[in-house]
This record gives sequence, structure tokens and C-alpha cells, in this order.
Amino acid sequence: MGLAKLFTRQLSGYPGGYKKMRRGFQGFNETPPFAVPDDDQDRRSRIPPLGYREYWYPALPEKDVKKSEPSMLRMLGTDVIFFRDKEGKVQALLDWCPHRSVYLSMGKCYFEGFVTCPYHGATFDGDGNCVAFLTEGPDSKMTGAPGMKARKFPTVTLKGLVFVWMGDGEPVAPEEDIPPEMFEDHNILRPSYCMFDCNWVLVLENTMDAHNAFMVHRNALRILGSRLGGRPRTPLGYRVNIVNDKNVHYRPGSGKSSVENFYYDDNGNIPYQMYYPGVDGVWPLHKWRLLWTWFFDKKAKRRGQTPGRQRPVSADTPDVNEWNGTRLPGMSRTGGNNRDFRSTRWPVPVEENLTRMVYLNVERYSKPPSVLRRVVKGATWPYRNWFLNFNFRNQDYDAEKYVQYGMPEYLSSTDSVVVAMRRLFVEHARDVTRRREREEEAPESMEETLAEQQVRQGDQLVAQASEAFDAQRLEEELLRRV
Repeated sequence: MGLAKLFTRQLSGYPGGYKKMRRGFQGFNETPPFAVPDDDQDRRSRIPPLGYREYWYPALPEKDVKKSEPSMLRMLGTDVIFFRDKEGKVQALLDWCPHRSVYLSMGKCYFEGFVTCPYHGATFDGDGNCVAFLTEGPDSKMTGAPGMKARKFPTVTLKGLVFVWMGDGEPVAPEEDIPPEMFEDHNILRPSYCMFDCNWVLVLENTMDAHNAFMVHRNALRILGSRLGGRPRTPLGYRVNIVNDKNVHYRPGSGKSSVENFYYDDNGNIPYQMYYPGVDGVWPLHKWRLLWTWFFDKKAKRRGQTPGRQRPVSADTPDVNEWNGTRLPGMSRTGGNNRDFRSTRWPVPVEENLTRMVYLNVERYSKPPSVLRRVVKGATWPYRNWFLNFNFRNQDYDAEKYVQYGMPEYLSSTDSVVVAMRRLFVEHARDVTRRREREEEAPESMEETLAEQQVRQGDQLVAQASEAFDAQRLEEELLRRV
């Protein structure tokens, strides 16, 4: 063995060398392979690793689809190509030539409105019909043959973004699955994208984790101005509504079921540092944040808001609605019921360990915005995008990617939103309901899982230890259908 090979080869014999393979061939910082639990009474085992197919999903910007060649994107484990028809509209087909199963994405659009396979020249229109077979000449019997029909995926383009129906069944109206602000006339869409090397379920469940702010996000810019760390610490989970079997909406409750009030004193104050007897220490470890949070508390009070909890101006629509919270097939609608801006986090499954996060950032206007406003908003968007979707959101990714989803879990009351989301998806996803409508075999419904029992028991234990909370009211408001 030469010296160069000796020194470049992976060695574990030198002092401390074992650390390079401490997790075996899986790198220490790599995402664990995704797996679901074996227990069919665990709702996690019934969530498809590649997502629910009977829905519209965001794909790619219309401007990325050229006339000369198809664009390709893997979605829900399926390779899809996009090209323009004769009218210039974006069409989508399965990345598969029915002749010899070659990737259509490797072909060209030699003729305007059509895509041609690179192997034998089978040429398809936007509906998947084979309209020419170049290597056999104009009289080819492959043209129009039933077996030469390529798989078509319906598409719709809104505000420059292409959406695709990924299901096998009849598409629903796009308005059923795509956020309503995408259909409002004067709004401006500013999409952004990010790739996460973990499963889409981990991405979504973390988005619904209402109690990780003072750990995961404590040093994000938007949290540094909050003395509370984003949300008040509390051992009680948020109260949950399942809205029209489409959406999970959570709220803090009120009166003797207001979960955020657990550590507040009679004067309405909550301590910044709290003592944890198990470690004989306080968290947070330091008080330097208080050097400036007083300024943001004062600003919140002027607005009539709770100190440490600044909120945007709300829209006129009710707070509890189908589009406020987490909605099937897997989008999280962040920012509350915001009048002027809505951001939808939409994790689109790519592979079992890869997710394409699509951020639908929409500035809302009741009339066309002025040129000056467009210029200012456009110039400041790179920073606002980083502030909202990357500085803050990527901190979630650094935690969620290490979840070992197939392992047992022991849940707290504060996991109330997560278990509600799992129930919504497993019981009411369109894939499941359509199977039931077709009277196909579908998993039987579960009344209450072990995870849900753990959350409920967590509520009861906290309520029993504090007279400030009404155990019966907490029970009634834990999960409601509206």
C-alpha cells in the first residue's frame, strides 16, 4: 500500500479514530433512515411516507418551464415532466415513455407544444396522446395506439406557480386545496424553496410543535426580542379544534382553561428565569436578553397586546376557520389570521428521506399596490424571506431531522396539537375517505390511541396540582370538532 493511499484511507486505529464511525456507516450528523412504527394502533404507522396523493401540490415556477425542453421534478416519489402546449400553458406527464420506458425528461420539445422521447422519437401532446413516432415515419401505427398513452397529471397555474394534481381519482376544484389568497386579484406571491433531508411528516409535525421556541428558536432574530421566548412556557398543551375535517387549529384557551397562564402571577407577570429543582439550576442560563426586551414589551403594551407577544393586524375573517392552522394534505398556515401577509409552509414529499419545502409567501392587497410599494417590498424581500423562512425555520430543521420516527414515544400534554394532526390525517385524508366511498378495504378507525391517552392524562395531572385550572373544562376543550 502506497503512502498516499495509507494516509487518505479511512483509519480507525489512530487515537480517537473510532469517532469517525461512531454511528457506523451512517455519519454522526446524518438523518436516520425514516421508518414508521410496527404497531397498527399507532396513528403514525398509517401516515404514508410519501404523502397523500389525492390532492393538488405546488410544483415549480412557471418561468422555469421552457419551450425547448421539458422540466422534471420528483414529487411524492413520482417523476413528473413539465412542458408547454401550443397555447403556452404548462402541462405535466409522467416521466416515462410507454414504448420502452425511457425518461421523457431526457428528450426535447422539437415541435412547439409537444415533447419527444430521445430513444425512438415518440412524440406526445399535453394530454399524453402519442401524435407522432419519428423513427417509423408518418404512417407509424404507434401513433394513437391505446398502449401509447402517457400518464397525464392535471395542472393549474396561479400567480406564476404551477400546481399539480397527483392523484389517480377525479381532481377536486383547485380552490379546495390551494390557499384562498392565491385566488385574490391584487396579491403578490413571493415563493421560496428549501430542501430538507428528512421525511415530510417530521417537517410538518415540528411545524405544529407549539412549545419548542425557548429551546430550538431561542436565538432566532424574531425570538430575541421576546422575553417569553416566543410562547410562554407551560406544562399544558394548547386546546385544539378540528375544523370541517380539513384543518387543525389550536388556541390557548381562556379563563380556567387558558394554558398560557400557568406560570403567571396575580399581577400578570411571568418570570424570565425559572428554577428547575432536578438540575438545581435556572433556564435560561443568562439574563442578557433583558437588556433590550423591555423595549419590545413597551411596544406591545402600546398596541394593547401581551408583552412578549407582538401580533400582526388580524383579518376580518373568524380566527377559527378552515385555512388557519395545519390543513390537509400537509400545509402549515403560519402567522395567525394575518390581514396583510400569509405564509404557507408546504412540505412536498420527494423521497422517504427528502422533502421539498415550498413557502407560499403572499402579500395581500385589496387594490393594486403602488409602484413605490412594489419597489420597497421587492427590495426588502430578500431580508424578510431570510428572517422568516431561513433564520427561523432552519433551526427547526436542525432538530426535526434527527427524530427516529419508528421508535416508541412518551407524550406530554404539550403534544396535544401533534396528536390532533395525526388523527386528522389518518381519519380524514382524501385518500382514506375515497377508499371508504369506493367500499375498498381501509384501516378501521381508532377511538383513542395510547399517544392521545398520554396527552389527556398529562392535562389531568397538571390540573390536579393546580386550583387555577378546571380539569373538566380542559377535558372538554382538548379536542373539539367545529
